Amino acid sequence: MGLLDSSNVSIEGHKVTHVRVDRIGNAGGRELWWVALAFEDESTKPSGMFTDFESARTLGDKLAAEWKVDAAVTHVV
Repeated sequence: MGLLDSSNVSIEGHKVTHVRVDRIGNAGGRELWWVALAFEDESTKPSGMFTDFESARTLGDKLAAEWKVDAAVTHVV
């Protein structure tokens, strides 16, 4: 878990609209959080995967500041 290598996902021609911080799993008291840049066409570029909200939120806030956009937290599951 942690930062993901998504260097093969190009951002060329895309505008970052926000950073997604999504809870994508929740079982047995454990959570799984996914962090990604979100583009205007609703596609994404993964940036990290974590088992705790604090780490996911920290990366989400860092990316949001870097791209000058908001971070959106979603509890999908």
